[in-house]
Amino acid sequence: MMRRLPIYFLVDVSESMVGKNLYSLEEGIGAIVSTLRKDPYALETAFLSVIAFAGKAKTVVPLTELVAFYPPELPAGGGTALGAALSHLMDEIDRTVVVTTPNRKGDWRPIVFLLTDGHPTDDPSKALDRWNRSYRNRVNMVAVSIGGGADHTLLKRLTDEVIVFNDSAHDAFARFVKWVSMSIQSQSRSVSAGQDGKVSLAKAEPGLLESVENAEGLTPFAGVDDRYAVFVGKCSKKALPYVVKYERHMGRIETSDPVLSKLLQTRRYALDAVAPVKNSYFELSDSGDSGQSVSSGDLIGQPNCPHCGARFAMAVCQCGKINCVDGGGDHTCPWCGQVTTYTISESGEHFDIGRGRG
Repeated sequence: MMRRLPIYFLVDVSESMVGKNLYSLEEGIGAIVSTLRKDPYALETAFLSVIAFAGKAKTVVPLTELVAFYPPELPAGGGTALGAALSHLMDEIDRTVVVTTPNRKGDWRPIVFLLTDGHPTDDPSKALDRWNRSYRNRVNMVAVSIGGGADHTLLKRLTDEVIVFNDSAHDAFARFVKWVSMSIQSQSRSVSAGQDGKVSLAKAEPGLLESVENAEGLTPFAGVDDRYAVFVGKCSKKALPYVVKYERHMGRIETSDPVLSKLLQTRRYALDAVAPVKNSYFELSDSGDSGQSVSSGDLIGQPNCPHCGARFAMAVCQCGKINCVDGGGDHTCPWCGQVTTYTISESGEHFDIGRGRG
């Protein structure tokens, strides 16, 4: 029986990843597969799986032989439930990895690439304990903090291999994909030579990938990733969901525009992206609301609807849900089905908007 090298991509597809990062990861997984198929050692041993997680976790591609692996479209969801993701991963490892017994050689030690850009929005303590008790010593995990936004202290409790990926560097994702591919190729060669130890990572590029050596303390469970203010809306014409993402500017934005400069002094979040998502978004989202809101006065920027192009994608119905409208007047809410009269708020008139977990 052939001994497999199981490789799991545990991918954060939360709202904070929506947009460029999620598209880049989709393309990146495809590029990794294309590269590995040219390597005879990887072709012989590598089996790949993709697990996506947001408020819930889901196996998008089960453990599949490299030659038959087809790169998936990554879904999106609300929340960053790292505890749920780890529990799902461990269950998948139990279900799919062949263990060594006195009568047979099992699979090689699995590799997990955990890719995340945020802090957990669930309580991962039980999953962490289970991981460290039963999996850490028999699974190679590489935790990648995309943009340095993950909880490095928590990741250090999972693995010694915590890497910060500078996603704003020149050709960042292309270079990152090359690094992941070379690391898998190196491990494929190692196991083909009968060596089944610590993962053989490729040399990290300074300015692109940096190892986290020490992280002290434990960031408490907060329930919401406050680096972003994320909102979920529905198109009034097509009833399809979309995600609006504002990023906390933290005083980093510089401008010579006096009007924008004044707004930046009083408002906390600037529009970062608006992206269409599918109805599968709700399947991966936390079942409950975040219970938190943001004042409209803290937001800079008004997006158009990505589905129909309506001018206002942040209209709020009396039911509290967000939808798009072309202007004021009577419109049917795609969430509750009620006809609501919408008005354009005047300058200085603010209201609270329910936010997602990020």
